[in-house]
Amino acid sequence: MNEFLTFGLFVVCIALMIQGLRRRGGIYGFPFLAGATFLGFIVPQMVGLAHDRFLPVGAFEQTAVFTILCAIMCGVGWAAGDRPATGFRWVFDEKRLLYVAAGMSLLGAYFYFALSRLPAEARMSTMPTGTAVMYLFFARMLTYGFMLSVLCFGRRPSRIALAIALFDSLFVIDRILMGGKRGEFIEFGMAILLVAWFQRGWVLPRTLALGAVLLAILGLNSIGDYRNNTRQQNGPSIEGVSSIDVLGNFRNVLQNGGPEMRNAIYLMDAQSKTQEWDYGIYHWNVLVWNFVPAQVVGQTFKRSLVIQTFDDRNYVPDLGSTETGMADAFGSFYYLGAFKFFLVAYFLSRVYRAACSGWALAQIIYILCIASGMLTITHHTQWVPSTLVHFALLFLPCLLFARIRRVPNDEPPIIAGRAVPAGSS
Repeated sequence: MNEFLTFGLFVVCIALMIQGLRRRGGIYGFPFLAGATFLGFIVPQMVGLAHDRFLPVGAFEQTAVFTILCAIMCGVGWAAGDRPATGFRWVFDEKRLLYVAAGMSLLGAYFYFALSRLPAEARMSTMPTGTAVMYLFFARMLTYGFMLSVLCFGRRPSRIALAIALFDSLFVIDRILMGGKRGEFIEFGMAILLVAWFQRGWVLPRTLALGAVLLAILGLNSIGDYRNNTRQQNGPSIEGVSSIDVLGNFRNVLQNGGPEMRNAIYLMDAQSKTQEWDYGIYHWNVLVWNFVPAQVVGQTFKRSLVIQTFDDRNYVPDLGSTETGMADAFGSFYYLGAFKFFLVAYFLSRVYRAACSGWALAQIIYILCIASGMLTITHHTQWVPSTLVHFALLFLPCLLFARIRRVPNDEPPIIAGRAVPAGSS
């Protein structure tokens, strides 16, 4: 039965990826990327856990069924949102956008520099706290500046836009290499690829996309080794990277499973037995922990905002491992929690269609949220809402400055570039 369910999840993943491969540019849609994420991160762990005799009775089957349901919802939600959202029709002045990109890049660079002055264990941690969290919160402005500069360059190549993008790239690439940050690597790469698609209609060949998926599947389970090497040697080295047994790590996951899905299985089993659901309170608590600064309001007040939920874990998760988005979705509404994945896919679908119609605001939001959509699967379902809250707090006010209220008779410097050819999305 376990093998059958694992194979069923594999089939759903392939179906999602085929849905994206059928259309030109479909590899940038959420179904293809979600299918690749499930296939590369979830399926190998499920293969290894399918024969684990020490798991609670029925826990694997329950988790597998719910995971399949969540994967299906990714495709159904995307199909249901097959029309452009209408709230993104903003017109921007290109010069103002470049001013915003330059300003946010400089501010973000300052906080990245401040972060680099912290001890290595603080700046490279996968679970930062205290000052590191504050620096990372504001360092995010550099990512916004990078996206704007790339968008402006894609629309109308200029030396200023290129200079800003290259300046930002130095910091982003340094963080990716020094910390082994998967999410930031995906966001960095997708920003370039999506701008090329939205603004120029250029798309990565399908063979290259599939090759990238294969490399990601093999390499995902070696990120931990890479991070350990960079911490021990205070940076990446050829010797350290070459010593990583990528195939051996992948083989180990196929044989023994991985910590993330093991966490999900145990957590979902405990919730199923107690029938204690949080009904979405989880999202409020994450917002409190992410956006209420304890340095300003005090730790006591911050904790008072957190709503207590039932937590009866009978296991201790590995440090740095996640519990996947399936676990918190299940913990909110039982099997109905899969609807969270429908909502994420539906939202991304509406934004993507607006982005393909040529609206800059939709393109910016989709570039920001697509990596968060993938992290919804591997980490938790609060990623997209948290991304939007951060965007509203720091990025949106700057975009309001660059917005043109009354469009002049001639074409404005940037509406969001050219629309992607009809039928290609």
